[in-house]
Parts: sequence; C-alpha cells; structure tokens
Amino acid sequence: MSAVLDYHRATNVAAYGTDEDEERMVDARPSPFKDYGDAERLPLEASVAGPLLQEAAGIVRSQQRRDYGGGTIHWRAYSSAGALYPIDAYVASADGLFAFDVLTPALVALSRDDARQVIAAAAAEPELAGAGAVVVVTGIHKRTGWKYLERGYRHVWWDAGTMLSNLLALAAADGLAPRLYAGFVDREVNDLLGADGEHEYALALLSLAGTVPARGLSQKASFGRTGHWASPRSGTVPRYPLAEAAHEASSFADVGEVREWRESAAASEQRLDRDSLAEAIRRRRSVRRYAQAPLPVGALRKLLSWSEAPIPADTPSVVRQAVTVAAVEGLQPGIYDAELKLLASRNERELRTAVGFAAMEQEHPRDAAVNVFQLGSLDTIVARLGPRGYRWAQLEAGIRAGRLQVGAFMHGWGAAASTFFDDEVSALLETSDSPLLMVAIGPR
Repeated sequence: MSAVLDYHRATNVAAYGTDEDEERMVDARPSPFKDYGDAERLPLEASVAGPLLQEAAGIVRSQQRRDYGGGTIHWRAYSSAGALYPIDAYVASADGLFAFDVLTPALVALSRDDARQVIAAAAAEPELAGAGAVVVVTGIHKRTGWKYLERGYRHVWWDAGTMLSNLLALAAADGLAPRLYAGFVDREVNDLLGADGEHEYALALLSLAGTVPARGLSQKASFGRTGHWASPRSGTVPRYPLAEAAHEASSFADVGEVREWRESAAASEQRLDRDSLAEAIRRRRSVRRYAQAPLPVGALRKLLSWSEAPIPADTPSVVRQAVTVAAVEGLQPGIYDAELKLLASRNERELRTAVGFAAMEQEHPRDAAVNVFQLGSLDTIVARLGPRGYRWAQLEAGIRAGRLQVGAFMHGWGAAASTFFDDEVSALLETSDSPLLMVAIGPR
C-alpha cells in the first residue's frame, strides 16, 4: 500500500476522537518565527515578491494572550489552525536568494547567487530562470505537530494552500501572471534553501512575472543562511515517522520523474478587484459566530464560482467540493454540488446537528448558513498521479478553502475552516471520497 495512503488512514479521526495532543506542554511550543540574527536585510520592495508576501502572509494584528502561556500572538493574513503558522517563504531573484522575515518585515539576504537557475533545473522548467521572482514555500511540521501530532502534516499543506491562495489572487490582480509548480526535485530545492528535508522542506514554487531594479547587497553583507528555530526547549525537535515516510515516498529524486509526473493545466488565475481583495485579506479572521439570517443565493454562487475556478498549476485539479445548505435564500436545506445543484434534501435542524457533530462537535459549522467541503478520491488520485498526487490534493484543498474564506469577507460575511471526524463527513455527504478540509460560512 502507498505510504501516503497509509499515512492518511492512520491519521483519520474517528467519531468522538480528537486530532490534538492533549498532553502538550505550553513551554514546548515552537516559535512560529525564525531568528536570522544580524544578517543583512533588504526592504520588501527589493523584489517584486516582497510586497506581495507582506500583503498575503504578513502580520495583520497582534494581541496579548492569556492562553498559550501568555505573551504576544501575531495574527497573519492567511488562515492557520491554532495560529501555529508552520509555513515559511523564500524569494529567488536575479539579485540572490532571500528569506521573508515576517517580524521585521524585510527580506533577509541568504546568498548573492541567482537561485532561479537552480530552481529552474530542479523543476525541469527553463522559463523559471527568467521569472521576475520565484517564491518557494516551505513547511515546518514541528510548529503544527506540537498540537496536531502526525495529522499536523495535513495542516502544513492546508496552511500552504491558504497562503498561496492569497499570493495567487494578489499577483493576478497586479498582472504578474502567477504560476504554481508542485513538481520539482526535492533535494535540490531543499539544499538551495539550507533546509534538511525532514524538519523543513520545500512544498511549492510560485513564479511571478515583472522586474524590480536591483538594490544590490553591500560588499560586507552578512548572510543569514538558514536562521535559528527559536524554541523554549531547544534541541527537542520531535519526529513524525508516518508523515516522514509519506513525504519521502512523494519526493522526486530526478527531473525525469518531474517531467513524467507533470500534467500542465492551461489556466490563468482569475483577476479580482485589487482594492477589495487586499482589504478582505487584511480583515479576514476565523469567524465563529453567525447571524441567524440566510445568505443570498446569487452572491453564494459567485463565491463558489471563484472557489472552483482553475488554478494555474503544473498539475490538474483533483478536488471537488460539496455544500451543505442550511440557510440560503431560495434553496431548501440539503446537500448540493458546487454549482448548487441539489443532491439530497435534508431537514434543517437534523442537517445542522449532523454537520456540527461531523466537524468535531464544533458550534460554528452547526450555526453556519453553509459549509463547503473539499473532497478527493485518494485511491484514484494516487493511482493517477502517484504519491505526489496526495500532496497536491491537500494543497489544492487549502487553496480552494483560502479562496472561500477571503471571498466570504469580500461579500461582507464571515468564515472559518474546520477539521473533522473523517468517516462522519463521508457518511453525512453519502460519498466514498475522503474529506480534505471544510469551511463554514455565514452572515455576521
């Protein structure tokens, strides 16, 4: 059996179970940020990718917390379960390789070399060598594994997807022709970044058009290279053997595997109004209380249309969406497809109860007007795209969930992603497909 399917089945959560480490200690929580010390920093405007990263993944507000041991928590522009933020980003441009330091915020100089050449070779895509910039997104499982253990590997992909949904939409609005690459030789990209491939590893590449005048590095530039993983208990980096096996099984060792796997989809990211999009990304947060009012059906159709729109990527879509409708004008309660075609009628109260239970007994999916589920036939996906297809399915689910959350705010609504009891969701929707992620949406 495939290691990725072994992983997925082993990390399903049964009814009345939990996806959390209930014995986790606050003082063992990893920092969601790296410390690059006194490495030289360049302004974000030094790369076409810098301002985009700030808008799509920067800090949007900070708050003193009483939970999690107190201190300050920084909320970022993309959705992350528990605000654990297991995603880092790097920028490759003609001027060198940089890390996005979200706290400064700035670009940390890691190397003078034109890293686009290495990335283009690793991705078997010569056009990347001439990109205005390439954003490399990486995952750090320990940040989310602190709370979600092995299942945290799913969260890594979901969070990468919500960040990338912001980046794709903003880049398209700026006319930067974004394109996503999920296929590349893993070791070559990891080595470029100084990532070990086990505790931190490359997830995806995002190419951007456009150019920015070179700012240049000083002759005495101090390079950050990999940065420190600040943690209250240094040296206690946990291991997640199931996730490690799944990641290794889905890695590419040479460009021949990349070329054989790739099925480029001829698509462009849908272009939205730039100001409305940016404002919604800044305002987005996980809304868990909804007004008791129905959503307008026309606006919901528009939101679902964007969430379903093609993704400009090097592999085709493998995820479908199903919608549970509890309160939408002109629609009876029930289960619908993404085009709002009725699949099965349901009693509203019974539907709300069932959805709330399937969503790990949480109130906000029960109270929402609609819930949108990202689903995939994992056996079919892996048979078609190999183990790498599992990564793409989870990443695609995150991108579509990210669109739903930001799009809900563009309509003046609220939204929040949710995890779930896996088999209960499949039973609720009467499908053999696996749930990958879900988003509750409702009026505020």
